[in-house]
Order: sequence, then structure tokens, then C-alpha cells
Amino acid sequence: MIAHTQTLFGAVALVAVIMGSCLILVGQLRHRDGMLTTGLGMLSHSLAYIGFTLFGQVSIWISYVLANTLLSTALAFYTVSLPLIHGQRPPWRLAFAFPLLLGVLLSLLIDTQEPRQLVACLLLFTQCLVILRLSRIHAVLGGRAHRILMIGAGISLFGLGIRVVVILAGAPTEMHYDVSNLKQTVSVALGAATIIMFSFGLVLLSRERIESELRQTALRDTLTRLPNRLPILEQLTDELERARRQHTPLSIAMLDLDHFKQINDSHGHLVGDAVLRHCADHLQQRLRRNDNIGRYGGEEFLLILPGTDASGALELVDQLRQSMTQHPAQIDDKHIALSFSAGVYGSTSPVAEDITGMLLKADTALYRAKHAGRNTQVLATAD
Repeated sequence: MIAHTQTLFGAVALVAVIMGSCLILVGQLRHRDGMLTTGLGMLSHSLAYIGFTLFGQVSIWISYVLANTLLSTALAFYTVSLPLIHGQRPPWRLAFAFPLLLGVLLSLLIDTQEPRQLVACLLLFTQCLVILRLSRIHAVLGGRAHRILMIGAGISLFGLGIRVVVILAGAPTEMHYDVSNLKQTVSVALGAATIIMFSFGLVLLSRERIESELRQTALRDTLTRLPNRLPILEQLTDELERARRQHTPLSIAMLDLDHFKQINDSHGHLVGDAVLRHCADHLQQRLRRNDNIGRYGGEEFLLILPGTDASGALELVDQLRQSMTQHPAQIDDKHIALSFSAGVYGSTSPVAEDITGMLLKADTALYRAKHAGRNTQVLATAD
């Protein structure tokens, strides 16, 4: 089916105007969510297609040079939206160097036909490759928006490829914007699909980034930046399953800072918060790469020690405890001595273990360590 090319251009321009206006209304530059720049890209895209619609009716400076420069500007806005959505500094100069260069080259080649068309296609082709590359770089872990953007860029590349093949085949007039044929219909339809996929993909990418940040906030303790209870227990579940499959030992340790309430009462909660951050950083820096630590609650921390039996876990916790006592927290002009009590439980036969039982045994051993005078570690019994 062959559609009237300029009617198609007008329809695509109308869609782009509506979508761009909506994004500009909801987008705010200070929020740096990329919606404003995406909306500006949509409007620039629509103006470009309006220029294509007027091809043969107005000066070629407007219907070709300006229109293609606006199309390149739209791609530049999409390019800067990708890092902007992630709160990163966009490559403004690189992105907008393309429309500037395209405008200059088209002005110099205004009296030619094939060179002018090839230059426009090749520069737009390069911009789509840049968007394709940035979509992969700025993908949200577990997200799908980058795939939509990559498909949109791929569709645009295919449409531009059709134009290049026709031009190199010696039929550049078939690609004039006032000519209606099957190749033009396919090319313009692909351009419409590109607009929809770029706008939808960028909006979805912004949503995925926000959801990812919220998820990280929910799973991370805001004070210590350690995993909170839910993710550290999920990690323990994963490690227990791995230990069962590989028949390797697994140990855990419950740590509780000694006399933390006195620190809060004597120095205030702000100093208490700083002490917790100090302890979390100190412990995290001294753990092995495969070990995990999370804030279990209050001043309690849970250590997960894969591939470690009970005696190895007891020795490691003792080293951590001694290191903690040798490195008091320095908050402003205060030197606050620190120590912790620990309950350690290790299993060499994790097939028979369950999460609740392991935690209960470690917690019982922690109670015994506190009862023994604190600043010590106690190994849990198997019962």
C-alpha cells in the first residue's frame, strides 16, 4: 500500500507535537528526569516533519536544510536525555555538534542532490548509533526500557539504510519528500515508529531508574548503607542453598555493640549514628570478599561467612572484635571506645539446617556472650 508521503509526514508531525507537549508539561529541568529534553526532542522532530511536508512548496533551505537540522536536533535531545535520566552530566557539546555540522554541510551542498542526501543520511545514521550505544550503557539492571530504545534506534537505522541504498542505486529523486512510492511509505512509517519508541522508551527508562532507586532505598539501611534485615536474610537463604548443593560449611555470627544505649545517652543520638556508621565501615572493610554483613536491627549486625566452619568463624569474629577495640570511633573531639559481643554458629552439614534454626542458635550464643560480661564471642552448641 502506497500512502501520500506528505500526508504521512503531517500525521507523524501531529503525533510528535502531542507527545512532546505532554512531556514538556510534566517535565521540569531542575528534576533532571529527562522528560523536558525528551519533550523538546519530540517538538523538534515534529517541526522537522512539518518542514518535510512543505517540500516543493517553500524554499529548500526550509524544507530540507532546516528540516534535517531539526531532525538531527531531535536526536541530540534524545541523546542527552539518556544520561540526564540517570542524574549524570549529559554530553551537550558532542550531541549538538551533529546538528550544527549537518546544518553547515547541507548549506555547502545546497545545490547538489546525491551528496546532500547522503550527508544527511550518514550523519543521522551516526546519531542513531550513538543512541544505540548509550541505551546499552545507561540500561537499568533488570529493566527493559533500553531494549525499546535500541529497537527504536535499529528501526531508524533501517529506514535510513533504505534511503542510502536507493540514493546509491542512482535514484535520488525517488527519495524526494514530495514523491509517493512504496520505499517512501516504508521509510516514513519507520520514522513514525522511531518517534513512538524513543518517547516511550525514555519515559519508561526514567520510571525504571526511579523504581530502582526506591528499591535500593528500601533494601539498604539509610544510616550505614548496609543491607537491612530483609536482603541480608535473603542472602543467607541463597548461601544456605548454595552450601547444600556444594556440601560446603556455612557459618553466621550475630554481633551486638556493647553499651550502645550509654553512648546515645552520654553523647546524643547524632554521635550514636556516627558510631554506627563507623562500626559498619570498620567491619565491612575487614571482611573477606565472599563474606556478607547486614544491619539486623538497632545496633545488631548479621555476618554470613560462606565456606567457613565453626572454628574458622570463631577465629574471624575474634579478630574483628579485637580490631574494633583497637580502633575507637573519633567523632569531632570525642574518642569513643567500642566493643561488641557475638554469638557464632557454624554448620558443616547445611542440608539439615534451616534459617530460623541457625539464627536462633546464633542469637542464643549472643545472649550467653552478653551474660558472660560482653566484649567476647561465644560459639553456639548444636542443640
